[in-house]
Amino acid sequence: MHRIDHATAVVTKPAPLADGKPGFFDRGDPLTGRIATYLTADIANDIQENLCVAIEEAGITLRKGDGTQLMLAILELSKRSGLPLGVPVPFVGTPDRIPSNCVVAMGQTVQRADYQVMTQFVLASGVIVDDADWLASPIHRTKFSRGDGATTIRFPDLRGEAIYGADLGRGVRGSAIGDWLAGDMQPHNHPASTGNAGSHLHTGTTDAQGGHDHGGLTGAAGAWNPAPDGFTRLLKPPYVGSITGSDTTNSGEEQAVGGGDSADIRPASDHQHAIPYVGPHVHNFNTSVAPDHTHPVTVSNAGGTETRQRGTGYVFIMRVM
Repeated sequence: MHRIDHATAVVTKPAPLADGKPGFFDRGDPLTGRIATYLTADIANDIQENLCVAIEEAGITLRKGDGTQLMLAILELSKRSGLPLGVPVPFVGTPDRIPSNCVVAMGQTVQRADYQVMTQFVLASGVIVDDADWLASPIHRTKFSRGDGATTIRFPDLRGEAIYGADLGRGVRGSAIGDWLAGDMQPHNHPASTGNAGSHLHTGTTDAQGGHDHGGLTGAAGAWNPAPDGFTRLLKPPYVGSITGSDTTNSGEEQAVGGGDSADIRPASDHQHAIPYVGPHVHNFNTSVAPDHTHPVTVSNAGGTETRQRGTGYVFIMRVM
């Protein structure tokens, strides 16, 4: 598109004539002598300026003979009020029903010549890698690629993927813009129980308690004299060792003998019995030994085939023109 530039053109746009009655162009009729509607400078200037101003407003330099500039200007200006290029949005419909100015983001390559405006955007996006890297590493599959580097570009593959806000230094996740993130979950606990290993005992010892006694003395028992009737000994048959007498008749009866016969039996005065002191020691605690064994641990199973939030799946599309 260009502004008129032949020798009859003027540098300054002339002021328009007074408004006339609005109407339409007419081809005229030679048979009746009706003159065809001719093109005035006012209408030509209006057509020229409406086209040129729109193209220039889109940031496109007018170029004589280029018949695509108005179309490119419309596409560029539409980004200011409509969906921008490069924005993936969920489409509620099948891939064959998407708008004609969009593509499904599924990792396909396209010809740069078919998507000139989109190609300019992709190459300047900052979220683009060489195609060899795109193919080699899953982390790059959700980015653009330069395709063959000359005639193609490649779109991100967003099939089956959730989209998160880029971290941008916040520290929630350490990924770069466009990096693919594998499934993950935060550390957590599972309820668990051990299996029953049966009844068993364990060996052990008590701790040392040091020297101690158990109460000192018994209580007093009072005086005691076992001598019956003043005698100092009792005899049972067939005891024959007495000096003064014996049971020589084997009568089976006990006989008391005279005083002084024996000093074997002595009376006891009122007294106590001491409880002996126990020195430092341990008390052994012995049980039967349980053989080497393990306790099975059961952890409850949870989850399905992937980690995900609840939701649904739509087709991610991207406006490309």
